[in-house]
Amino acid sequence: MKVLIVAAHPDDEVIICGATIDKLVKRGDQVHVAYCSLNEEAYFGSETSENRAKRTMIEAKSSANFLKFSCSFLGFKDMHLEESIGLLIKSVIKEIRAFEPDIIISHYSRDKHIDHRTLGNMVAEANFQSGCNLCGGDKAWKAKVVLQGEVDLEMTNSFNFQVVSTVSEENIKNKLEAFKFYESVKEEHSTTQEWLFKKLEIVASLRGKAVEKTHGEAFIIDNYSPLSGDELEILSKFLN
Repeated sequence: MKVLIVAAHPDDEVIICGATIDKLVKRGDQVHVAYCSLNEEAYFGSETSENRAKRTMIEAKSSANFLKFSCSFLGFKDMHLEESIGLLIKSVIKEIRAFEPDIIISHYSRDKHIDHRTLGNMVAEANFQSGCNLCGGDKAWKAKVVLQGEVDLEMTNSFNFQVVSTVSEENIKNKLEAFKFYESVKEEHSTTQEWLFKKLEIVASLRGKAVEKTHGEAFIIDNYSPLSGDELEILSKFLN
């Protein structure tokens, strides 16, 4: 199985599905993360936007090396994805056609962050167009399943999920270890680093309990039409 994660910012991949990435890679599946921006607007005080972006890239590559997924950087600007949505769709189409994923994961379309909402509202369209003879290239490819995941460290959004990827305690441990590479996140949220880790653990426990398991990561199905038998089979393999 091949899974493409389209993340607005480095660290989103770990928050959304770091434990699932660990589960997939350990069983031999391929995971690729396409980072749309480099957190250029997450700077403050004496730090410059350029230095923040450099630090972010180092953190993202460390996360990728630890969880053993491949990654690419699409070069869009943090907090400005909506302004570049046409080019962004074309860029995501190129990623889809290059990687040929079975499943695509991105953001929740009602998330409070503008970049997350932008991706949540356009990734399914990019996947649809990628399956058509559009936007150049010489091949079309459409993932069988598109999923939206949750990024809400402040726990301010409702997330009416439909499916849960079951993960082990070891998968959760590795998710938290991967999140440590993004040490600067603690400076950007009105909470302590210790509490950020606790929130990730609490959400994983709650999502797991929803399907009578110990831990889980939740998703909303974002396909344009009801899933076929083949698509349900792929989704079931991903979740279990």
